[in-house]
Amino acid sequence: MLEINNQYTLMKRRIDAEVLKAYFADTLEAVVDTLPIHIIPRERDPNRCCVYKERAMVRYRIMALLGVDIDRDDDEYKPLARYVGEALSAEVQPLPTLTTITPGCSGCPDEQYRITDSCRGCFARPCLANCPKDAIVFTNGRARIVEERCIKCGKCLDVCPFHAVIHVPVPCEASCPVGAVHKNDEGFVEIDHEACIDCGHCAQSCPFGAIAERSSLIHVARMLKEKVPVVAMVAPAIEGQFPGSLAQIKAGLVALGFTKVVEVAEGAHVTALHEAREVAERMEAHAGFMTTSCCPAYMELVDRHIPSLSARRSTALSPMAYTARQCHDQMPDAKLVFIGPCIAKKVEARKIPSISMVITFAELAALFVARDIDIKEIAAQEASDSSLYADCRGFACPQGVSQSVLRRSDKPVQTMNINGVDKKTVRLMRSWEKRPPEVDLVEVMCCEGGCMAGPGVVVNPKIAMRLRQGADVARVGTIPLGGKKHV
Repeated sequence: MLEINNQYTLMKRRIDAEVLKAYFADTLEAVVDTLPIHIIPRERDPNRCCVYKERAMVRYRIMALLGVDIDRDDDEYKPLARYVGEALSAEVQPLPTLTTITPGCSGCPDEQYRITDSCRGCFARPCLANCPKDAIVFTNGRARIVEERCIKCGKCLDVCPFHAVIHVPVPCEASCPVGAVHKNDEGFVEIDHEACIDCGHCAQSCPFGAIAERSSLIHVARMLKEKVPVVAMVAPAIEGQFPGSLAQIKAGLVALGFTKVVEVAEGAHVTALHEAREVAERMEAHAGFMTTSCCPAYMELVDRHIPSLSARRSTALSPMAYTARQCHDQMPDAKLVFIGPCIAKKVEARKIPSISMVITFAELAALFVARDIDIKEIAAQEASDSSLYADCRGFACPQGVSQSVLRRSDKPVQTMNINGVDKKTVRLMRSWEKRPPEVDLVEVMCCEGGCMAGPGVVVNPKIAMRLRQGADVARVGTIPLGGKKHV
């Protein structure tokens, strides 16, 4: 994955903020077609081939922000102002969530292993001895890889004592755990939406910004501007994403125009209770291991690629679903907006009629910037008693779900934690049909680092964790984990 602090992320945030500022100033349709020129002036030193390609990429980014499926609706003759009008009339979360920007794709060379000039042509030659396909040959005392024989196993990289072998991946393809991202016949990125689990790893990994998420931010901005009743359901990972306390973040959401702010940790408490009861029942029936069910990308993974795990998943709904049920019961006429780090939640939300839209923390940050709201300057005090579900804020962290279940279980539960799903992990989980893990509960999080490292976060996960720990909330490792297995 790309480090979150990079030029593309900064540019994306600026575009989002500029569009929102224009929208709240009632000038968006008038100025939107000039925004690419405003953001990329002629005097700019371009990172791509020229300022005109950079302006084109800004245009595509605005289209994605408006929820346009660029794969299917890329009309170069169509003004952005027309896209704005169409976006503001939409009422549902746009799907599929991910779209590709062909002009932005670099058409990266196929994955390969290369031997650099650091090769010393040593006598031991472990690369030659360990290659299973005899793809290593020596010319003039230096190693060389025969591409036609190489199977990309990486053994040569692992054993070289001089680190002379480098791996050159295709970032989007390498990051996809299910092989849904590939290059088409023209050599540009393409997503197989039938196989895609919407984890967002490809969008996080592409250094050219050629994969974008279709946003519903403009729809949420419209709700706030029209002052309709809107409930913000904030994911547990929100603490640490912005400077200031959780109470200040909630106050900032109210300042944006949200009628009420509800922590999804309340729904997480219900999820944890359900899973604690369910795992106890399975233990009594000697039914074998059970997996958690709160990660929507994992749920899609099972549905699309590992159906053998369907019966192993907990029947508990996700924290978002339980929270939405509670909010709808209390405010049936209000719009419900989930705010979190995950783009797979956008797919899940379409299955829950009471949820209107989903936005990420990064999109929320753009709203704060557009409305000139500085979280750390807001005076706020936590008014509600959250002691019942405060520990469920740890759902955002690796081992946090299993810890919450353990606290609500009367029996000792052996746990295993899947911290990030990649191709290797998928192979492991497929093997469970014949060789099930000898544990009671398997916690699965598709993002390494948990929800704190999701594709929609604002800050580096390590920094966010320090901020959370500084607030003495949802500390990782509160419960001793001796005797439990972790992946």
